[in-house]
Order: sequence, then structure tokens, then C-alpha cells
Amino acid sequence: MVEQWRLICDPPLPGEANMKRDLDLLAEVASGAAPPTLRLYGWSPPAISLGRFQKEEVVNGEACRRLGVDLVRRPTGGRAVLHHRELTYSLTVPEKHRLFSGSVIETYRLINRGILNAFSRLGIEACLAGPEERGAGLAPGACFDCTSAYEVRVAGKKVVGSAQLRSGGALLQHGAILLELSLDLYRQLLPRRGGADYLKDLSAKAAGLNDLGYAVTPEQLTEALVAGFAETFSVKFNNFKCQTL
Repeated sequence: MVEQWRLICDPPLPGEANMKRDLDLLAEVASGAAPPTLRLYGWSPPAISLGRFQKEEVVNGEACRRLGVDLVRRPTGGRAVLHHRELTYSLTVPEKHRLFSGSVIETYRLINRGILNAFSRLGIEACLAGPEERGAGLAPGACFDCTSAYEVRVAGKKVVGSAQLRSGGALLQHGAILLELSLDLYRQLLPRRGGADYLKDLSAKAAGLNDLGYAVTPEQLTEALVAGFAETFSVKFNNFKCQTL
């Protein structure tokens, strides 16, 4: 029999609610109370999520308050992500699962191959960064400032930022798939270098799918991700049409 996984599509939620939701799913899967789970969701209001060990000083807190942008800490590592005009995924599976018992980098590569499969269904030409690219560790600034090993690129630019946590016998990987790169918000909220130089640097490294000429809606991307992950992992989701829970 084909393995059955759980699919959850949530409406846009505030930052704290989204992170609590992912942690609750991690606990459920770790305890054996739920099968492997794919969650797809958005953010309302827009939010900046900081990596687990990242300092808040990289963010302009006053600008966040003025612009109505949430500031939240992720349970996963990495650097700051602005969640705006994107689709976010989280995948939660037992560490001893037949597909995910390898190293962090091996499971990272496998999950991103699922994203490549989804992009292919939408006619998006994408590839994975090479294994030699290790990012900038705990350096300050934004996740999309640099590409790490096996992350997804389109036209040479990073379009997906992902991070992983292993806890209690299960792993959680979640990531932001950009539809549009909100350069002006990045300039105001994460002014690591400030001004036009920062915008030029960031836009040279990252972009959203729509920025690159792919007219993709969140709904189309959702459907493609479900199908792409199902094929890549040889599983079946409990509700292909992805109804909101």
C-alpha cells in the first residue's frame, strides 16, 4: 500500500501562531499521534522570523511596529526571513522514517528535490545549489542574502529559504517560497548595509518567482507542491485538494 501522509492548508496567521502551529505538529508526529505532515500556509500580517540563535538587533524594531510587521523567532536556525508575498511550507516526519534517516544535509537535499519536482510541473526551470555552498553560518542579516548547499535556485537566484529542526525523534523543515521579493521592506526592516547598495546586493542574489517572469499564484503553487512531494516521496496525501483546517 502507498503510505498515507497528512496535508494541512492553513489560512494566513500571525507569526507567533504560525510557529506554534509548526511546533504542535512536530510534537504530534514525534509522539506517533499523527503521520508525516505537510503544512502549507501564509502570514497575516507580514512577519520577520529570526533564526533560533539570531540576535534581534539585526531587525529595525521601530520600523516593524510602524509598518505593522510581526517579529517572531523560529524554532529552526538560520537567518532572518521576511514573510510577505510568499507561500510557506512545513514538513514534519519521524527521524527514523525510511526516507529521512540520513544526515541533515541529505534530508535537506531530498526535500528540496520535492520542490524542484513541483516547480517543473509549473514550467519553472530550477536547480539546486552545489554541496560546496555552506552559506554564512550565524552571520547577521537576511536568509536570502546567501545560498546554502542544495538550496533552490531559479535563473541563478535563490527563491526558497529553508531551515530544519530535529527534536524528540522527529524533524521539522520549513521554508519560504518567494513569489515576490519585497525589496523596499527589506531595506526598512533589515538595513544591514542600508540604502541602494543593500537593495542592489540582495536583488542580485534572490528573487520571487513572479519577479522572474513566472505568473504563479499561491493556489497553483500549493497544488504543484502537493503533487511534487507526493511523487518524490512515493506517498499519498489524505486530501489532495488541500482544504483549510
